[in-house]
Amino acid sequence: MTTYELQHRFDLEVAKHGVQDPVMSVIVEDHLNYAYNQYITEKYDSLINPLEKFEVTERITRILAPLLDDFTETTTFTSVTVNSPYGYYVTGPTALQYVIKDYATISTTDCNGDTVQRRARIIPMKHKMVESNKNNPFLAPTDEVDAEIWRLTNSGRKIELILAEGQTLVKYVCRYIKKQTAINLITGVTIEIDDSVHEEIAVKAAYLYLGDLSKNKKE
Repeated sequence: MTTYELQHRFDLEVAKHGVQDPVMSVIVEDHLNYAYNQYITEKYDSLINPLEKFEVTERITRILAPLLDDFTETTTFTSVTVNSPYGYYVTGPTALQYVIKDYATISTTDCNGDTVQRRARIIPMKHKMVESNKNNPFLAPTDEVDAEIWRLTNSGRKIELILAEGQTLVKYVCRYIKKQTAINLITGVTIEIDDSVHEEIAVKAAYLYLGDLSKNKKE
């Protein structure tokens, strides 16, 4: 849908519920963006309907696919020792929202004393689990041929990786869902994800507006 069509569908829906006066474009835009963001969050990891979320059904995966992007970093790493002597901060992509999958290339020393590079599998780890598992032989980062390292979710674009002793980070690669570009009714920026759900988002925005309207009347 174009932005004109989104706004028209919004107006039709609120009119069904007795709102005859035109709603200001800036208010329509705010509610469209709120509904848009809510839709993406719900479909990425829905607690309402676990069967309707990203990579559980091909339909939802295809709907969100326009927001998928890839990222590779090979130079900008910052050593950090907050959680481990072998930690790194990686500055992720500007529009990073959710990491879908990732891996790292690490440099280490093999059993012959030679410096080698290995592809390491990345295990997402909760902050509260770091201290209790750093010496766990089944979960801690490993320096084997099938190396494993940890990733901690951090603020904004910051990604924290924890490696095993003796390893250094060479490359970080991820596929991620990027933050959507906001709908702009003036410039014509519309919804990026699959157009099969544009009407659903416009209707959702209308109901969010009606809910706010009802709340304001009670107050």
